[in-house]
Amino acid sequence: MKKADQWSGLFLLLLSFGIIWGSLDLPYGTIRDPGPGFLPRWLGVILGAMSLALILKSTLQREEARMIRDLVSAKVRWKSIFLALAILFLFALLLDSLGFPVMVLLFLACLFRFIDPQPWKTVIRWALAGMVGFYLVFEYWLSLRLPKGPWGF
Repeated sequence: MKKADQWSGLFLLLLSFGIIWGSLDLPYGTIRDPGPGFLPRWLGVILGAMSLALILKSTLQREEARMIRDLVSAKVRWKSIFLALAILFLFALLLDSLGFPVMVLLFLACLFRFIDPQPWKTVIRWALAGMVGFYLVFEYWLSLRLPKGPWGF
C-alpha cells in the first residue's frame, strides 16, 4: 500500500501541475470578481499540496501502523454513506421551497446528529454556526442570490 500511495500521490501532483498550467491561459480576475482561471488555479494548488502530503506521509509512515489502520478502516459504514446521500438528495430537492439558510441548518443538523452522533447541544450549536457562516459567505461576501424560502430569507 505504501508504493500505491506514493504512485498515486505522484500522479495527482502531475495532474495538479497540469491543472495549474491550463489555468494560466484563463483570466484570473480579482478577489471581488474572480475570472474563469481563479477556481482551477487554486484547486490545482490545493491538489498539489495534498498530493505532496500524501507522498510524504506514505514515505515516512511505518508499515505496521498502516496495516492496523487499514484493518480498522475496512469496516465501511454503508448505512452512514447511504443516509448521507439521502440527506443530500433531500437538501437539493427542498432547497428552493424552504430556502438556503433553513436547508443548510437542517442538512448540518442531520449530518451531525445521524451520521456521526453528537449531543443535541453540540448539533444545534454547530448547525447554527454553519448556517450563519454559509449565509454570510454566499450572500454578503460573494454577493450571490440564494434561494429564499417562505420566510423571506
